[in-house]
Parts: sequence; C-alpha cells; structure tokens
Amino acid sequence: MKYTPELDGIRALSILLVMISHAGFGHIVPGGFGVTIFFFISGYLITSLLISEAEKNQHIDLKKFYIRRFWRLLPPAIYFIIISSLLILYINHAIKMSEISAALFYFANYYKIFIHFSNVDGLLSPFNILWSLAIEEHFYILFAPLLAFTYRSNRYYQIIVVFLVLPLLIRLGYALIFPDLLHEGGYTYTATEARIDSIAFGCFMACLMHKPVQKEWLERHLLKFGYFVLGLAAILLSLLVRDLFFRETFRYSVQNVGLFLILLNVLFNQASFFAAIRRFLALSPLTFVGKLSYSLYLQHWLSMTLISYAIGLNKFSLAWQIGFWGLTIITTLVSYYVIEQPTIALRRKYGSNV
Repeated sequence: MKYTPELDGIRALSILLVMISHAGFGHIVPGGFGVTIFFFISGYLITSLLISEAEKNQHIDLKKFYIRRFWRLLPPAIYFIIISSLLILYINHAIKMSEISAALFYFANYYKIFIHFSNVDGLLSPFNILWSLAIEEHFYILFAPLLAFTYRSNRYYQIIVVFLVLPLLIRLGYALIFPDLLHEGGYTYTATEARIDSIAFGCFMACLMHKPVQKEWLERHLLKFGYFVLGLAAILLSLLVRDLFFRETFRYSVQNVGLFLILLNVLFNQASFFAAIRRFLALSPLTFVGKLSYSLYLQHWLSMTLISYAIGLNKFSLAWQIGFWGLTIITTLVSYYVIEQPTIALRRKYGSNV
C-alpha cells in the first residue's frame, strides 16, 4: 500500500479537535469526535495494510504484524509513562504500581472505568489519556488473527459485521439496564466492547475498497456529492442532539455511518471538489502535524497536567495557553525525533511501509 498523505491530513485535523477541546474549548469543539475519527482512520489504514500483505504474500504474517505494532506504539508510550510517573511521584509523593501496569499493559480504559486513576493535586492523571490506545490494541489482538484466518474464504465480512453491530447492542443493553449510570458516560465512552465499532467501520471500508465487485458498487452508488452531504448531516445531528439516551447509544453509530460516507468520498471521489479537499489535506504543514499526531495525543495531556499544576487551571489565561501549547510542541518534537524516528528502520525490517 502506497503512502496516502491525505490520511495524515485527516489525522492532523483530528488531533487538533482533541487538543483544542482539552485546551478549554470543549463546550464548542467536539474533542471526543476527534478520537472517533482516529479510530476510523486506524481501522481503515491497518486493514488496508493487512489486506495488501495478504494479496502480495498470500498470507498475513501475524508475528511481524505484532512486532510492527510494538515498535510503533510502545517506545513513545513508555517515554510518556516514565515522564508521567516521575511527575506523579513528584507531586503526590507516591504512585500506585497498579496504575503504571494499567498504563503499560493496555487496560487503562477499564482501570479508568472501574477503579479510577488517582488525581494529581486535584488534576486528572496523565494516564487517563491512554484509554483510547487500549481500545485499539484490544481490537487488533482480536481482529488481525480473525482476518488472517478467514481472508481467503471471505468470511471476514461476517466477522466485521459482528464488530459493527455488537457494540451498539451492548450500549443499548447498558442504557436499558443501568439508566441511572448513563449520566456518568464512562462505560459507553471508554469500554472496548462499546466503542470498537468505530474502528470496525474503517476496517469495513478498507475491505470493500479492496474487492473489485464491492468497490465498483460503491463507486457507482455512493461516490456522490449528495452522500457526502448526508454524511455531514449525520455528524451534525450526532453533535446537536443532546438527549442522554441517544448520546450514549446511537451517537457513535450515527457518527460512524457519517464518517463512512464522508471519507469514502473524500478519499476516492474523483470530482474536482473532492480533489481540492485531497490537495488541502495533503499540504505539508497538515501532513507533518499528522505524522506527529500520536506523540501529540500523548504529550498534550501531560503538558496540560504540568502547566495546570505549575500556574493553575485557568485555561483561558494567556500564560496557560502559551505554556500548554509551547510545552506540548517541545515534548512532542522530542518524542517524535528522539523516540519515534529511530524505530522506523526496525518497523520496516518487519514489513512496515508507513
């Protein structure tokens, strides 16, 4: 699979949504939707790479896949966990090994739901941000072997449909059984089984676009400006409807369908309007931010904790904004150039081309 700069452009817009939301503008900027876009893009990209490998080599090498994932994710995460642990230890004079374990071994989302990370001088722990990474890893632990074992038989479509539908049923079940807990929003937002449909929709799009018959059908029926507008309307609806039951159940499904229609057209529609969007997404400043997005995601939360501890939690003060954005940029560049970049050769040794 060749490099697609537009995907990095989409990543850039997603991480900016998350960061601006956390920088005090969450009441008008949907940071959670930015994470949903990340999930979708991750599912699309990883599945495209796995299918390309299967088509080239007639099989998927799971060992190499997980080695690539290790070298992609763990070094920046370990750097983040070490710095966060030192910060927590300095401020709280103690740190729980269970929290470090949850951060390191990808069960931060369930730790956040059922146990809760300790506050840091009244501030949320830096480890809270790791919930979404845990969901991604849980999904690929399940999905990659299933795809590898069923790719030739095409039964993986049935598996993906399960991943598309089951999380919605789980959210509905939770909402009906525990209606009094819906206002907390923790389980339906951060539990793996309640959120993996966003990744699965990206996987679904990748699978459809790699099969000639399905690809032709999509190109003939869905690559139309009207469906792009319909996707935008679905996203807008998901953000404007404030009913609690809808937000904790159908919201993510509506967003997933909307993203499917939008990104399908943005990435594959050859009309001049969408070509212009792709040129914008491929601009070098955006693609650079997209390449930094993983480190940005980790480091911006750590920077927020540190700046808030140092000068207070007044996010609308000029000092806080300068400190937050400045420290985020510095720590992100260190993470990217000192930690991420040296691992590229190792990942490519095991078949990575992104």
